[in-house]
Amino acid sequence: MTAVEALLAWYARFGRTHLPWRRTRDPYRIVVAEFMLQQTQVERVLPLYTAFLERFPTLAALAESDAGDVMRAWRGLGYNSRAQRLRLLAQTVVTEHGGEFPRERDALLALPGIGPYTAAAVRAFAFDQSDVALDTNVRRVVGRLKFGSEFPLHATDRTIGTAAAAMIPPGRGHDWNSAVMDLGATTCTARAPKCLLCPLATHCAAGGGDPGLFASAVVRRAPAVAVPFIQTKRFLRGRIVDRLRDVPARDVVALEELQRDLAEVVPRDRLAEIPGLVETLVAEGIVAREGGGVRLKS
Repeated sequence: MTAVEALLAWYARFGRTHLPWRRTRDPYRIVVAEFMLQQTQVERVLPLYTAFLERFPTLAALAESDAGDVMRAWRGLGYNSRAQRLRLLAQTVVTEHGGEFPRERDALLALPGIGPYTAAAVRAFAFDQSDVALDTNVRRVVGRLKFGSEFPLHATDRTIGTAAAAMIPPGRGHDWNSAVMDLGATTCTARAPKCLLCPLATHCAAGGGDPGLFASAVVRRAPAVAVPFIQTKRFLRGRIVDRLRDVPARDVVALEELQRDLAEVVPRDRLAEIPGLVETLVAEGIVAREGGGVRLKS
């Protein structure tokens, strides 16, 4: 059995085919999932994805929506500028493509909020094209499989992407990408790979004939030290937007009131950063100034 055959057989048996974005070929629903899944765990996305699509069931519904309503529906996902870009994307597809997502890569890349990864994901998951959605999991699995241990790295993203594309059977872009992502998320993980359970163990360059030895070497690597989330600007931005989500549409909150409200959830030594971050959110079009206060932009 070839590596690709083993991978697809494993996916048919163990893949996360229950995920709602795996059960559709609707490019709108796939794009919503891709925007939500950017730097956000699947478990967090699942209930919010369902609720968002209940609120905005079609591309046209999202395109016609109020920006503040979209931002409120995005609560719990973070990276709030994604919601703004998603709404603009819907409007552009409606006005420039008659409400139909284009299939061509260049046309997708011309849309707001669509980069190389998302364009490849739409082509693979919605249209079954042989594109590689080169996320962290795909990069790690194919890198290990074809080029050996990633410590030190033996291949560039371009090299890994080329090798990955050569593996995709014609018309199986959806299942191949899904399978590699699931294998990376559940088995060929970054810090604790389950090499002895991997369907690709006998094909893997990283195993070198002893997958157990490779797994042990990966586990021994010291984990990276992360900055606590509460110390990041993303934390403060999220608290500001969350507070404004609770304000009725088109009502405003004075900046001083906003700071007083956030004093309950933000470290006191960081309250002074709030005015500057509000200005950034205004510049990004997420927050609007009105009179002496601020609100989510409509």
